[in-house]
Amino acid sequence: MNLFWAALLLTAPAHALQQNVGTVAAQFLTIGAGARSLGMAGAYTAIAEGPEAIYWNPAGMAAMKSPEAAYSLTQLPAGIMHNFAAAAAPSEFLHGDIGVAFTSLTQPGQDLVTASNQTVGSFAPHSEAYALSYAHRFTLGGEDSSLGRSAMDREWLMPGADKPLGDDAQPSAPIAGTLDAGLAVKYIDENLGTRAAGTTAVDAGAIFRPAAAPDLIFGAAVRNLGGQLRYIDVSEPLPSEIGASAAYAFRGAGWRLLPALDVSIPYAGNPYVKFGVEYYRALGDNAWGGLRLGYTSQPAVDLGVVAGLTAGIGLRVNRFLFDAAFEPMTYLGDEYRISAGWRF
Repeated sequence: MNLFWAALLLTAPAHALQQNVGTVAAQFLTIGAGARSLGMAGAYTAIAEGPEAIYWNPAGMAAMKSPEAAYSLTQLPAGIMHNFAAAAAPSEFLHGDIGVAFTSLTQPGQDLVTASNQTVGSFAPHSEAYALSYAHRFTLGGEDSSLGRSAMDREWLMPGADKPLGDDAQPSAPIAGTLDAGLAVKYIDENLGTRAAGTTAVDAGAIFRPAAAPDLIFGAAVRNLGGQLRYIDVSEPLPSEIGASAAYAFRGAGWRLLPALDVSIPYAGNPYVKFGVEYYRALGDNAWGGLRLGYTSQPAVDLGVVAGLTAGIGLRVNRFLFDAAFEPMTYLGDEYRISAGWRF
């Protein structure tokens, strides 16, 4: 609890961030990763897991039990494409989980025009980010590592699995539970055709699950904290952001309802709120289907209320994961995202 409220207190100087509006580069770092997260409007800081956690909250990798790989493709308006690929695995040698991720943004080719309006060629702007991440789980108030099982652990979704702990499980301290911590280091490169720039950044986060309420999750993360991209003699900062989130899983025989609330404080722009809800139900042996809805206040000011709505679906069959999501951007066009994953 204290970790969550401490993260919220960081929003106090948020009004001072308004002067930075429009002064950040590498905006492709804010698009997101994974269709599950888009379906929930990006309310993902507390429930991020697996390879996609490298983007949202590196601490989410600590819940992994086996190697995983994930890929997502986002189609944006004007033919812009966003790719995210990642893999992560537990490491006994490092006493934690390690992961790597690659993010790219590509745009259609454009004519290269001189000051006299003559076409002298073409160029295609593109951006990339390469990340290396590590996460570790700390058990607080006891030695039972089962207290912090992943929010998407397949065993939790089995019919009749109404709660993750046995009846005899008792927390040994008021703050008993699990604290996951993670860090990602990444190199960012942007090529605008005639100019290019690169820099490094870090993401860091924590996720806390109290033993007294194991279906309650708190998360906090800082993203894109680091250097600046320098084009000729002008340097632009990265789109740094602080996120604080809470989620709670309601469970029944063969179903789970997971609402999540996320507050984001960007370096440039207004603080905004994201809310998402996910409903999962068992479809048979080793198969589950999910529906997702979300809303974010971020684009509502410029694009209208409808632009903040998101929706998505999900399917889990044995170790295969598939998700799809959609976000209307009104007169700018629509955003579509599909993702697939495999648990080895």
